[in-house]
Amino acid sequence: MIEILFATLVFYAAGLMLPSLVGVLRKELNLDFLVGPRDEQPEVSAVVQRIRRSSANLQESLLIFIPLALLAISSQAGVAETATIWLGLRVAYLITYAMGLRHVRTIIWTISMVYLYLMGAALV
Repeated sequence: MIEILFATLVFYAAGLMLPSLVGVLRKELNLDFLVGPRDEQPEVSAVVQRIRRSSANLQESLLIFIPLALLAISSQAGVAETATIWLGLRVAYLITYAMGLRHVRTIIWTISMVYLYLMGAALV
């Protein structure tokens, strides 16, 4: 379970950097912007905006996932498989959100919330 928690935090860190990386690769952002105070936000593509929103959504989910993962570790609850599926769903959510697949993204998000519930239920 510790490995899954670590993988989730790595995914989170990557998600924080991904909008900037994609923006630079698409030549929508440059190094001056990235190292500057970012007082003014340049216009970026819908893809970069969607990746930013996906990252913000992951932050919200982590407020539930991390305490559940820590409780699972401390109580030695067997939720590693459930947590792994949740993480896979979050990766799929990022991809489908970036691609603009509205209905698929919503279904994936809903299933990921079910897996968070299942993690919590296993701890009771």
